[in-house]
Amino acid sequence: MTTKEVLLQQALILFRKEGYDATGVQKIADAAGVGKPTLYHYFGNKRGLLNALLSTHLEIFWKDFETAVVYQHDIVRSLESVARVYFEFAKNNPEFYAWFLCMSNTPTEGDIHDEVLPLCEKQWTALSELFLAASKDHGNMKGRHQRYAYTFLGIINASIQAYFNKMIKLNDRDAFEICHQFMHGIFS
Repeated sequence: MTTKEVLLQQALILFRKEGYDATGVQKIADAAGVGKPTLYHYFGNKRGLLNALLSTHLEIFWKDFETAVVYQHDIVRSLESVARVYFEFAKNNPEFYAWFLCMSNTPTEGDIHDEVLPLCEKQWTALSELFLAASKDHGNMKGRHQRYAYTFLGIINASIQAYFNKMIKLNDRDAFEICHQFMHGIFS
């Protein structure tokens, strides 16, 4: 593992354990076994480290997500594809995803909010566009695309939380059932 990777790994551990604001650059450098100048060399400052942590972990997610979120005139399959992308990412990056979920609910000021909110908005916008495209095939969906976007993301994240609590496995069957529940409601 490179020094940069060790710094990112230790930052994630400390940010998750102690919080972003409570974790100083010196503590991260010490945990990585390097001096502060090395951290500054790679990331410039703590916010640069945060930005690198987010972009490094989300790079693969965005590629898979952007492919899955394209509407292919089958809304159920599209939603299942999106759910599987989230599920696989969460299973492969549990520490990061759990931390990211917490960070998406931070106060509206500070580095975390400024860096994480655009990432959340990117998800909501893409999901909203998926539902807007689907509404052309399903007239009863018209005008509801934004609500569908955040409620679908909510059911995905609740499912991932259930996985973290060892309640479900996040497999293809779970993706199918969650999407079926979302599309057809509780009385289906």
